[in-house]
Amino acid sequence: MTRNKRRQAVMVGMTSAGILLTATVLAQDAAKTAPPPGGTVSSTATPKPAVPSRAELEKQFENELTGATLSGVWQMTGEGGLTGKGALTQPKPDHYSISKVSKTGDDDWLITARIQYAEFDVNIPVPVRVIWAEDTAIITLNDLTMPLLGTYSARVMIHHGFYSGVWYCGGKNYGGVMQGRITKKANEAEVEKKPSPE
Repeated sequence: MTRNKRRQAVMVGMTSAGILLTATVLAQDAAKTAPPPGGTVSSTATPKPAVPSRAELEKQFENELTGATLSGVWQMTGEGGLTGKGALTQPKPDHYSISKVSKTGDDDWLITARIQYAEFDVNIPVPVRVIWAEDTAIITLNDLTMPLLGTYSARVMIHHGFYSGVWYCGGKNYGGVMQGRITKKANEAEVEKKPSPE
């Protein structure tokens, strides 16, 4: 073997050894950072906030809505009703006054609300079911006949001082959406006392 051929053989051997060593180091590093089977690396995971107990959530729900006013807007289905593809109507003012909220069963609640309709102005107790999505209350109403108003179904989400939901009257083929803020008289008084920015 000539000197040049021996030199080439040595260089090839050294290059192969270097490649093998590099591959070994990379494999070891990958093994250190790889997630465990069926899971993820826990060192970088963000801990999930604790959800209050059901009793605490129900107490908050009762306190938030008792004596509260729900003010926002509502829209209803346009041409074609629930089965149509028309745009919703323009937003109109939405206003509910709740005098009392009380639990009557496992998921059953009674919401006494002030209904202002035409020449009528009455307080009506509305039986509803409240279900929970973690810390979020969802008021459910199924084909309930209310005096002066008709028969309605609804799903209304309550969370962090806001309400948002859907309502519909399947028998008459119309429905819509609603959304707004939840305020109480004490909060409204505080807002009035705050000076307006110049």
